Amino acid sequence: MHLKIHLRDLEEILLEQTVDRAMLVSNEPVIERVTTIDLASSRGTYREILLDGIHIGYGDLRLKQTTLLQFESDFETVEMHFDLCGQSEAAFREPGVAPYQFSSNTHNLIYVPGTKGTMHLNASHARILEINIRPSVFEHYLSGSDHHRLAAFQMHMQHQQHSLLGRHNLPISPAMHHVIEAIVNCSRTGVYKKLFLEAKVIELLMLQLEQLLEHDCEGCPHLRPQDYEKMHHAKAILLTHLDDPYSLTDLARQVGTNEFTLKKGFKELFGTSVFGMLGDERMKKAQALLLNTTKSVAEISQEIGYKYPHHFNAAFKKKFGVPPGRYKSFD
Repeated sequence: MHLKIHLRDLEEILLEQTVDRAMLVSNEPVIERVTTIDLASSRGTYREILLDGIHIGYGDLRLKQTTLLQFESDFETVEMHFDLCGQSEAAFREPGVAPYQFSSNTHNLIYVPGTKGTMHLNASHARILEINIRPSVFEHYLSGSDHHRLAAFQMHMQHQQHSLLGRHNLPISPAMHHVIEAIVNCSRTGVYKKLFLEAKVIELLMLQLEQLLEHDCEGCPHLRPQDYEKMHHAKAILLTHLDDPYSLTDLARQVGTNEFTLKKGFKELFGTSVFGMLGDERMKKAQALLLNTTKSVAEISQEIGYKYPHHFNAAFKKKFGVPPGRYKSFD
């Protein structure tokens, strides 16, 4: 398995890595290495962790200018790609393969056979997590799935054709960020690190598939691709500000659209309004807090963003049929 990345038209090698047979049959539960990049045009690090059938790569690069790279690899892979910071575009030499474009805080799942091409980095700071999974391992994880999109993706794998699982890149959710940070900052060693990282990779794959497959825009014929990504961004903001929600105007401005498009697109994609989802998610959180904590109804009311407890009581009773105090006593 060989990967080479270098600056186009220059002799500077940015990254050249080989995973040889000796490494693949190593008795070590986890193989790690860090490459330091210190060139005139770029500085940073690329960290690698090699598990059985899984290669984790985390790059953090500072660039002095817009940079064009050339890459080549001799292995096929299913790549969980997360663009944490910066913008990139990968173009492939194979005819008929459209470029893959990623903006900051987006992700997708990609199948790539052995390939050559160019990558354009458009930001001064590039931070990327890429988890490459051996195709046989990926198919083992997904055995038994009958989702039509996965079936099409696996058909492309069988024919060694480039493929993106998601029709559009989607925003990296807060839950994904939490798992990514756990992977990048894992301090365990030996077999414990192996078990931990394998579990986190599977969890992250589950979150990706859940978002890419369940929030398909096949049923959203009027939603433009660029708005599709904005609606998911709006949802992510909504879920992280349940206690202090944005107004519709501010939320629309935050994701780069207008209030009309936000209301229409959000309802079309998720089947509910922005405030309908806000109310549902508040009630879900309240339900969990009532069952799993010793907090009072007043404390929970304040935590999920209600100014007056009697408004929370009325909303909870409407949702679950009983007031929150009585619901808590059921536990």
